[in-house]
Amino acid sequence: MSRRYLVIALLLGLAGRAAGQAPEPVTWSLPVGQFTVYGTTTYTPTIVLRPRVVFDTTQGLDSSRVVDSVRTAADRHTGFAVGLSTWPTNAYCDGPMSAAMQPVVPGVLLDRLQHAARCHVRLVLVPPRRLLTGSGRQNGEFSMDSAKHLVDRYAAVLPADTIAKYRETILGLNLADDYDCTRCWGGRAITQEQVAEWAAYARARLPGIPLGVRVMPNWVAEYPPLAQQLDYAWAQYATRKGEAQAYYDRAAALAERLGLRMVMGVNVENCYALSSPPCTPEDLVRFGEIALRHPASCAFLSWRYHEETWARPEIREAWEGLAAAARERKAEECRKL
Repeated sequence: MSRRYLVIALLLGLAGRAAGQAPEPVTWSLPVGQFTVYGTTTYTPTIVLRPRVVFDTTQGLDSSRVVDSVRTAADRHTGFAVGLSTWPTNAYCDGPMSAAMQPVVPGVLLDRLQHAARCHVRLVLVPPRRLLTGSGRQNGEFSMDSAKHLVDRYAAVLPADTIAKYRETILGLNLADDYDCTRCWGGRAITQEQVAEWAAYARARLPGIPLGVRVMPNWVAEYPPLAQQLDYAWAQYATRKGEAQAYYDRAAALAERLGLRMVMGVNVENCYALSSPPCTPEDLVRFGEIALRHPASCAFLSWRYHEETWARPEIREAWEGLAAAARERKAEECRKL
């Protein structure tokens, strides 16, 4: 007998034994594996079951616009967000990370959020670069029309009630990156004015999703109206940027003046200079603990997962230690202060 029919049978049994004993609706809960089923049953001579489901990950159903007598809910996230960009989705449930920064196309967005929610992983969503260019090429010129169209496609998948449902899973939405890299964007840098216009549109179409830029807050400060549209900026450390504590402190101080939160991380694949080797385990732990314990940090997300680096046992051990330290700190939101 499938779990779905087992639950229905149990509900019928509960209702049958109690018929005529309680004139008012009775609320109840029933553990089912890693979920808890909540419901309300009215004990009358005629029992009517309502099979519609609000959130059923086993059947791939998702509709928060229907309120029914039965729903399932996973446990809430716990601990400070720690993770790597491009963290493999097949490691969401089994790996040590509690967060990831992931490029996501609209067609897989809801499935990805459902999977992350089941695994207690929080996501920073990243628009694929090719969907932000006028040509559709990875290194094409940034197009405001393309950026707004992508937001519309996200909004079609994530209406306001669905955003509310996944509030704890969606850590933020990055509005592009590498803004000053002309070779990355068809020979023309992305301006703060463009990001501000895009952010205002995204905030209206995706209400409740924190919006951020993957760049130090001094870039935001060059165009003050941009700060009003954002929730967070980003500090990604490498040793060429000076002493780690001072680097994060400068970012935090400026972000506070702008009213922004800070995501902090380490460039673990280019730890010392452009195209340098990855961080040693000792440096990863040393820089990483400064970032994840910094009082201004809302998440510790680093660049990036690399299969060859992760295959080293000493690197995995270092990350497991950082993940354990993150669990000692309460979860933070990357929403504007």
